[in-house]
Amino acid sequence: MTVFPLQAFKDNYIWILLDEASGLFDCVDPGEAKPVIDYAQKTGFSLRAILLTHHHYDHVGGVDDLIQFYPSIKIYGPNDVRVNSVNVPVNGEQPIEIGSNAFQIMDTPGHTSTHISYYEVEKQWLFCGDTLFSAGCGRVFDGTIDELYQSLLLYKNLPDTTAVYCAHEYTTTNLMFALTIEPSNKTAEDYLKKIRHENVSCTLPSTIALEKKINPFFRVNQSEIQKYAEINKVDPNDALAVFSFLRHQKDKF
Repeated sequence: MTVFPLQAFKDNYIWILLDEASGLFDCVDPGEAKPVIDYAQKTGFSLRAILLTHHHYDHVGGVDDLIQFYPSIKIYGPNDVRVNSVNVPVNGEQPIEIGSNAFQIMDTPGHTSTHISYYEVEKQWLFCGDTLFSAGCGRVFDGTIDELYQSLLLYKNLPDTTAVYCAHEYTTTNLMFALTIEPSNKTAEDYLKKIRHENVSCTLPSTIALEKKINPFFRVNQSEIQKYAEINKVDPNDALAVFSFLRHQKDKF
């Protein structure tokens, strides 16, 4: 089983889960159909299932066209009328099996009110859509900041070795922001230098271990971040308040 991205739009990733033995593959959040169709036609492999994390167009925009090619395909996703193509609605802690993959569904609202994530427990793969990014997290749209904070705590409690498959390539900008909040974070600084020096185009997957070291939204209890919050008249001992302040600052960055 192999996991790799197909590029969509400017910075979206459509994650492909390929079962080489069967010649079948699944895809996560196909905002565009063309990259998936092109891949299938080039390789001769067949799309087995679609996994959706939330309703935003850059994650679901390709589904209708894919249905034209695969009319009986299973489409997993949140139970939300805004994702009307879903024919297998799923919710938190509900296990699903797709081929050799067994996923736990995690309710991870905040970015949107019905956002979900897919966690393959044995392989330790996390497909987190727009809730968690490398060195960052998603904006709040129709969810709440409290929901987003709680969702990141769920992720933070996953094993450190968990591979984090985010839906966007935002790592460089996120690290630049992180270093304005925590300028003495040598790990974040060195990682940004490495990405730039090696001209890394795809920084994903990340890991939970790495995010604990570089992601300010995982690090609201670190002293330098608390001092930054206090200078800006935010209670440094209120983790949710610090988290909310960081998200507000990132919105303006």
